[in-house]
Amino acid sequence: MRRSTIWVLVVVIVLGTAAFGAWRGYRSFMDNLIAERCYVDTDGERLMLTHEQASNAAIIVAASYVADLPERAAIVALATAWQESGLRNLDYGDRDSLGLFQQRPSYGWGTEAEIMDPWYASAAFYEELVKFDDWESVDINDMAQQVQRSGFPDAYRQHEANAIALAGSLRGTRPATLACFDRGQDPGNADAFDAFIDVVPGVEYALEGNVITLTSDDPTSLWSATQLSLAHTRDGGIESATVGDQTWEQGEEARWGPAASPTAEGTAELRLY
Repeated sequence: MRRSTIWVLVVVIVLGTAAFGAWRGYRSFMDNLIAERCYVDTDGERLMLTHEQASNAAIIVAASYVADLPERAAIVALATAWQESGLRNLDYGDRDSLGLFQQRPSYGWGTEAEIMDPWYASAAFYEELVKFDDWESVDINDMAQQVQRSGFPDAYRQHEANAIALAGSLRGTRPATLACFDRGQDPGNADAFDAFIDVVPGVEYALEGNVITLTSDDPTSLWSATQLSLAHTRDGGIESATVGDQTWEQGEEARWGPAASPTAEGTAELRLY
């Protein structure tokens, strides 16, 4: 075999090995990127959300409590934001549209700074929603369209099922269905959960060491406060959560399961890093 041929083979092998290593590194990076998500289990399937989407969804749902509105309002709001922004707080849009709901300053929704505040934008949406006397009985898509007056009047319908599942998780009517996986393991920050626990009716909480204990006579409220908090796992650093005989902890599956050490009736525990 000629020396030149040998060198060609060596180069091919080296380049092939480097390419394979790069491909494996890329696959590993993508696997980690995809895994670090929030999940909602619904009807045998898993709805996957980025941490940004889950955090924004939690704000939308928490704002429905602040407005003293039922779960139906949160469903309409989530379906709307899913269509308008993909549950992302966008600083751009059609003409002067901005934020989660692509609200326009020129249409009187608020200033640019106000609309870019997810809490303000959610409150503004609910304020407009309740102006319609029959909003609780109108079809979800049609109600969203009445508020938004979109050029695509049926676009919200495709998000209804996801909005129902996510609203149910965050309002506590669908217990043990939401969890977030995060490899960060930064030190816990209990302050990240205050705004979300405070708004849930009938829930009290206390911090001792790295454990937040939630108490409530209403199981639905207890689950709501827990899963609203879990939607902010990346911000607050939750390592595990236990509600009664159900528990969740950080791991590849990020699923709820039977608790080895259940909490007392009417209590839940969030253990932070």
